[in-house]
Amino acid sequence: MWDNPVHLQKPEFNILKEGIVVVEITVDRTGKVISATPGIKGSTIVDNTLYAAAKKAAVASKFNLKNDAPDRQVGTITYHFKLQ
Repeated sequence: MWDNPVHLQKPEFNILKEGIVVVEITVDRTGKVISATPGIKGSTIVDNTLYAAAKKAAVASKFNLKNDAPDRQVGTITYHFKLQ
C-alpha cells in the first residue's frame, strides 16, 4: 500500500449540502491516481455534484512513488463535505 500522499487535493464545491463521499481509487506504482469511483460504501449522501467534485479531487491527488509496489493498488479517500 502507499505511504503518505504527496498531494491530497481538496474538492471544490459550492452547493449547500453536507455529507461524506467515499471514493475508491486505483493508484499505479508511480503514485498517480488512474481511476476514481465516488459513492462507495460509507458514503452518507447521494449527490452527483458532490460526487463529481470528489472524483475530480481524487484524480488530482498524488501518492509516493514506490517501485516495488504492485502495478495497481486499490484504496479509498474519504471526503467530508461541510457547509461553508
